[in-house]
Amino acid sequence: MNIPRMYTIALGSFGYTEDEARFLYLVATHSGYFTCQQFIRFINGKPGKRSLTFVQKLLEKGHASARPCLRNGKVYHLFARNLYEAIGKDNVRFRRRHSTEYIRTRLAALDFILGKLDYSFFETEQTKVHFFTEQLGIDRKYLPAKRYAGAIREQFTDRYFVDKFPMYLLPNASPPVVSFSFVDPGLESLDSFQTHLHAYFPLFSQLSSVRFHYVATRDAFQDRAKAAFMGLFQRHWNPDGPGGVVDFFSLRKQVEGGEAHKLSTADLITHAEAKVKFSGAGIDNLYQKWRSGQVSFDQVRKEYAALRRPETVAFIFSPVNGQVALFERHPRALVKPLRKSTTAPAFTGDFTAKVTSAQR
Repeated sequence: MNIPRMYTIALGSFGYTEDEARFLYLVATHSGYFTCQQFIRFINGKPGKRSLTFVQKLLEKGHASARPCLRNGKVYHLFARNLYEAIGKDNVRFRRRHSTEYIRTRLAALDFILGKLDYSFFETEQTKVHFFTEQLGIDRKYLPAKRYAGAIREQFTDRYFVDKFPMYLLPNASPPVVSFSFVDPGLESLDSFQTHLHAYFPLFSQLSSVRFHYVATRDAFQDRAKAAFMGLFQRHWNPDGPGGVVDFFSLRKQVEGGEAHKLSTADLITHAEAKVKFSGAGIDNLYQKWRSGQVSFDQVRKEYAALRRPETVAFIFSPVNGQVALFERHPRALVKPLRKSTTAPAFTGDFTAKVTSAQR
């Protein structure tokens, strides 16, 4: 991870060493919260005076607060505005106080990032939006967004990628490939995961390749999460499935023919969602050819195989420690660190020949 020298110098001016400044930049940028164990992992050290001196310095300078946890452990919250201002991030939400679930999510996210320090992570909403809209030419309407009401009535602000889950660019990939993630801090259901997938799916449908990390502190939902992820694309790639390209063409023809009033509410919702998924000149040209009678649905199915997006996807289970022992009196057995697999088995299915389950 390339941390600009100007920021480590700025943080160093508060009395922090080079390693401490680099770690503080990482925390301020990606989590806001950390533990001594995570600092030790970052410096590749051992528990002792070095980590204790670091957190004592933070507390004495009023740059962080300590939250007592189980087993005499502590979670540290980096909140001082002057530290965030020093690296140009004074408006991030990490400075605020948060719920236990939020803290656990950020700690798990930081664990994930600490295991991939050789990669370049996107740091801000602005850099993510710029990459997808300017470099890849994707319209903002496809980005995961949340609308917030402004101080003035009927004025709103759209914010993008508000989950702030880790996202990095795969090196030396052409065209560029982004690795996305979802961080599960120990939730007891997949509801949030399903919501996350549906929020990101319009963007996924604009990319040629998708890599997705399911980051979790235990493997209880690994298989179900994988099935939900794969199933989403399987349904999307199936031309004859509900909301598939054949269904979309039929619904679009009715809407454009002035027969929208004949459609059910479910059909109208399906049409609206499919209109987002099946955008692009290639799909539109295929529709116009079908609409004019130049091609049949059989030909549509054949040509769609070469037009579907994304072409390939990869689901990656990424176990992390997540510091669960600080929050659970009887923590379940932690998943073991993931070891690199020598193979990437294919996900079988009629429409998933290019889907793989990666192990990195």
